[in-house]
Amino acid sequence: MLKTLTTLLRGAVAEAEEAVFDANAIRLLEQQLRDAAGSLEHCKRELACAMAHQASEERAVAALSARIGELNHSARQALLANREDLASEAATIVAANEDERIERQAAVARFDTDIRRLKQIADDGRKRLMDLRRGLEMARAQDALRRAGANGRRALASGTGALREAEGTLAKIRELQTRDEDVSAALDELDRQGSARDLSERLNDAGFGPKPRTNPADVLARMKADAAAARDNQGL
Repeated sequence: MLKTLTTLLRGAVAEAEEAVFDANAIRLLEQQLRDAAGSLEHCKRELACAMAHQASEERAVAALSARIGELNHSARQALLANREDLASEAATIVAANEDERIERQAAVARFDTDIRRLKQIADDGRKRLMDLRRGLEMARAQDALRRAGANGRRALASGTGALREAEGTLAKIRELQTRDEDVSAALDELDRQGSARDLSERLNDAGFGPKPRTNPADVLARMKADAAAARDNQGL
């Protein structure tokens, strides 16, 4: 049980780390590039210091060589003048200067090695930093596109729902308008029919309406005439 819980805890921590990384990957890369740029600047300063020390040692070697040359010339002159004592002192100084020159030449050689190494590191670092910065710009652009796409998809989804609702509302409006138009048309028709009937009735009342083909009064008169004729015939 404890092993299972430990495994689950590690999984939860890993998921949390991945979530934090996904949410802050661009910011993390930016800070890493700032750190790398700072390290590269430190390397450049170290390179500049090494080059300055090398130049100083080279000047010292040149100065020692010149001093040794002068002392050798002076010592030879002293020997020619039978001043071996002076030549001996000069030889002592020349020996010390030659030892110092050897040490400084070795230092120059070491600085030369360090300078080549630091130059290589600086050149490689500069190229890699440029590549990483280009990669960062591309990552920023892709992240912006990703966020724009996500926002667009959300907006599209929201807009699609709103469009469906708007289409439904428009359909209801059209249905209501059609119904109102039908009602208005029916009312107009009823008004026209009512007006026609009213006019016909008023015309009929005024005696200007159409007469029926058989008048009931005529029929009654005819019946009375027939009955009178029948009585007269019976009296005969």
